[in-house]
Amino acid sequence: MNTPFEVRQRLRFGHCDPAGIAYYPRYFELCDGVIEDWTEQVVGVSRRKMHLELGWALPTVDLNAQFVAVSVLGDWLDFSLTVTAVGRSSVALALSASCGGEARFDVQYKQVLIDSRTTKSIAWPDEWRARILESVN
Repeated sequence: MNTPFEVRQRLRFGHCDPAGIAYYPRYFELCDGVIEDWTEQVVGVSRRKMHLELGWALPTVDLNAQFVAVSVLGDWLDFSLTVTAVGRSSVALALSASCGGEARFDVQYKQVLIDSRTTKSIAWPDEWRARILESVN
């Protein structure tokens, strides 16, 4: 059973266009925040440590989004992230957002762990990979 990682965030003024409707690039910023939280809380490494101490990064190499319904200023969005596949250096994530039980958008990501200095993929450290796989089982 795949255990979802869940986060709740409020849609703020800065996430919206002048009409108070969620601006789609801001959705991706919110999703990136969820992935950053997941990386720290599930994988066990903060972005600070990953980027500044280890010199590694987890860039998105593929992204597919479906916008289902409009979100407006003040909405509380419930994010659910699940791991759909784990490779040697990659991870596929499905992230959905809803408000009051109503679907708002879904995003599928593929991210790859890289060495920032060489921009080449690197294998997941055993400890990190084990934690990711644990969240899938």
